[in-house]
Amino acid sequence: MEESVVETRKSKRKAYYEANKEVLNAKNKEYREKNKEEINKQRKEYRQNNKDKIAERGKDYYSRKSEQARLRSAEWYAKNRDRSKNSRLLRKYNISLDEYNKMLLEQDGRCWTCSKHADDERDKVLVVDHNHLTGEVRGLLCSNCNTAIGLLQESQEILEKVSKYLDEKGTCALKEVG
Repeated sequence: MEESVVETRKSKRKAYYEANKEVLNAKNKEYREKNKEEINKQRKEYRQNNKDKIAERGKDYYSRKSEQARLRSAEWYAKNRDRSKNSRLLRKYNISLDEYNKMLLEQDGRCWTCSKHADDERDKVLVVDHNHLTGEVRGLLCSNCNTAIGLLQESQEILEKVSKYLDEKGTCALKEVG
């Protein structure tokens, strides 16, 4: 068939669809609802028989679209940095960005335990420390102090044993805390 004949048929089909879109969509929806079990059975069977083909198609799609998606995401984040941070703080710790900033001011921009300034941190931020059982926010810490508390399992008993150990065995602290 000539290309112009194919194009003419396609354009006629498209024009017909556009003119009858609502009726056609309603009929399709009705058919899908009426034959839901059979359609699901066919889809499941297709997925079982074509796992490799489906996986390959997914990889191909991802390889074509991943860079675009990454760039869009980075662009959105750059425009909405505060909104994103506020959303994350609310989701993870139930505090707003304003509350975080207030805590940061109250702590003079320093870690609550070792007094390290946020500017000295790799990401220039202090992390939110919270009780993992209650979810209660305790304060802002540098990443090292927050990690130490986590490694000590938030246990006062273990912390006291570590303190006693360092008192008895000696310490090689490179600088004084505070």
